[in-house]
Amino acid sequence: MDYRSFYMAQYLLIDPDTKQDFDMSVRKKITFYSLLAAGSVGIGACAPNGQFMNPLTVTDATPAPHLDSRHSLKSSSDLLNERRVAETSKYYVPSVTAVGFSSIAIQPSKSLNQRRLMAIRAAKLDAYRNLTEQLHGIYIQGETTIGEAVLTSDKLGAALRGTVIGARTVKIEPTGSDTYQVELAVSQAHVDRLIRAYRNGLL
Repeated sequence: MDYRSFYMAQYLLIDPDTKQDFDMSVRKKITFYSLLAAGSVGIGACAPNGQFMNPLTVTDATPAPHLDSRHSLKSSSDLLNERRVAETSKYYVPSVTAVGFSSIAIQPSKSLNQRRLMAIRAAKLDAYRNLTEQLHGIYIQGETTIGEAVLTSDKLGAALRGTVIGARTVKIEPTGSDTYQVELAVSQAHVDRLIRAYRNGLL
């Protein structure tokens, strides 16, 4: 008698109730392993490259792109080029500029050349005044008098006081036949120096 006949005979001698419980247990095990095998095949079919993916640990089924050596070299080269351009570029430094004007004919001198030099000097002082207005502000004082609903007097005065540090002459040029124009500029670095001097009580 072979082993299959032996186990079949043992199975026939089992009590009917026990045999029914045994059959239910076997069916449940067969169903469980069948579902497990089918699920494994389905998950393996959905996974990239046919690899098994645990749904409890995998959040994104999209495969991550692999790093390409050529792409990495190109990115590094682009960064180096941007740094090189940044180091060699001439950045614009903000500055405060002012323009002054003066007439040649009204200067008190008989020599034309001397009147021109005096006009340039006056135009430069006018530019300094305009710079001071921008850096320190201007004090305005006004007085208006009204009598019997009629404007009888209207006075307006302006005054300024301040210090200008590091002003440089941008250009001096004639504008027309009787006027000189002078342009001055103060860089942001000198403006910061001026602010620090005021905060320290030096001015």
